[in-house]
Amino acid sequence: MIKSYFEFTDEMLERIEKFYDMHINATLNLTAIKDKDSFYTKHVLDSFLLFTEKKHLLKGKIGDIGTGGGFPGVILAVMYPELNFTLVDSVAKKCRFLEDAVKELGLTNVEVITSRSEDIKNRKFSTILSRGVAKVEQMIKYTMNLADKDCVWVLYKGENVKDELAAAQSILEKKRLEFINVRYDTPIQRTYTILSSSADNDRLR
Repeated sequence: MIKSYFEFTDEMLERIEKFYDMHINATLNLTAIKDKDSFYTKHVLDSFLLFTEKKHLLKGKIGDIGTGGGFPGVILAVMYPELNFTLVDSVAKKCRFLEDAVKELGLTNVEVITSRSEDIKNRKFSTILSRGVAKVEQMIKYTMNLADKDCVWVLYKGENVKDELAAAQSILEKKRLEFINVRYDTPIQRTYTILSSSADNDRLR
């Protein structure tokens, strides 16, 4: 079903299929979703749907913070081989799985870092992705040290993100960040919250 949303090459589809197989056969339980159709809808499509309309958000060095099982970072790295992705997670077992996956899939545009985001030094990203890791206020605090001056955050949220944004109002004002929400109700239910500097918010449009 994902072929309706993007012009995948055969190689891309094979890599995503292999990634699904790796998840199903992993000794480490990275996802409760084992059914193939659900995996493709709730993990794969969810990872990239926003960027079928807003590809321009993916720019420069891209960090996937708290990547877990490799979503959205691995899927986007397969789809956009011209971009470079850094997958960050504090759980060593997950990172070892991802390192094996990157090697097995033959991805040359991905690096994996085992660390808490706030402990990373000397790294800056132009795009920060985070899927279901922490509330908006916490994510800003955890990743501000990783943000380049023109950084855009894409946070994968639920329909109740308004409450999180209200709670984050103080830090949004302090850091001069603006946001928009892009909501999908079908074929997935997802709100993508996109943050950007008030002084450079062209990427929000």
